[in-house]
Amino acid sequence: MVNWDHQDEDDDPSCPRTKDLADAQDVCRKLDIEFHQVNFTKEYWNKVFLNFLENFKIGRTVLADADCNRCIKFDMLHKYAVDKLSADYIATGHFARTAIADNGLVKLLKSRDPLKDQTYFLSKLSQSQLRRSLFPVGGMIKPEVKQIAINVGLEKTASRQESMGICFVGKKKLFSEFLDKYIEPVTHGRFVDAESGETFEDLSHTGIHNFTIGKRIRLASMISCTSVENDGLYVSGTNFATQTVYLCRGSHHPSLFTRTFLISLPYWISEDSWQTDRLLGRDWCSLRFCLQRTYQPVQCRLSRCPSGSPYLLVESRLPIRAVSPGQLCAFYSGDECLGSAEVECVQETLMGPVKNGQ
Repeated sequence: MVNWDHQDEDDDPSCPRTKDLADAQDVCRKLDIEFHQVNFTKEYWNKVFLNFLENFKIGRTVLADADCNRCIKFDMLHKYAVDKLSADYIATGHFARTAIADNGLVKLLKSRDPLKDQTYFLSKLSQSQLRRSLFPVGGMIKPEVKQIAINVGLEKTASRQESMGICFVGKKKLFSEFLDKYIEPVTHGRFVDAESGETFEDLSHTGIHNFTIGKRIRLASMISCTSVENDGLYVSGTNFATQTVYLCRGSHHPSLFTRTFLISLPYWISEDSWQTDRLLGRDWCSLRFCLQRTYQPVQCRLSRCPSGSPYLLVESRLPIRAVSPGQLCAFYSGDECLGSAEVECVQETLMGPVKNGQ
């Protein structure tokens, strides 16, 4: 499956497309099965990348991998396999499991390997998508999977490095350099001290899309200015309307932490319109959320916002660092992934109420 045109990365040895193709062909030859290649570059651009770009432009950190799974891998690819190859099921290497509930619905469950679990990325899938999907490695841990590959003569596959990061960004590029190709820079971007509200007068930036909440920045690497002490400065917030980046001192500054945030109405894997109502106000023990795959799910409560707001309020049992608009918030009950929503905003940090869109 080809989703991206690497025309500007053909000379980049880190670009995996050619190697992935050769490796897939080797596996097919070894297992004596047919090799098929399908190109979804246009569909990926329209259904995943444009949405990714528009969100990053306004400071929303959306997850392209989850949208790719929902729109391309478990939709376009599935339809191709069913219509063109007469397939009944599609098996992928995701570390996840499924089970049929008593009511006949498919449940998405965490994998046996907690370090490799990928249900976070699959939390937008529908019942029909999960029903025709198989996750054969979900009941194993990664070393067991590698050993099976070695036992059947796939040593080359077993020794491959894991893919990390966003698939369409080559390793030679910084993420900000990649975005600069598609997002027009600004000339008036400013830095503001999150505590004092004072503007760093001598400093500017070319767009909030270059900054991620919670990340350390080194101003000297972006601008030729030494008038500000730049060690230990972290991004605590951004404002698209004013192109402002708020900075705090120290990785554990209270402006980086919150116990509450707003989310869009969740998508529930059960596709049950009453699921939200059943989860509202539950006690701390029965519902957990996760904002990154590598994070352990944290106990939480859901409640409706006042004044007819379309959003829900998530109350976390523990302070959470660097919650960002656009982040995928996946919900769990035990090992079951219930679904997910996007973070809309943080209204209050441990430092106090968020002001001016910070």
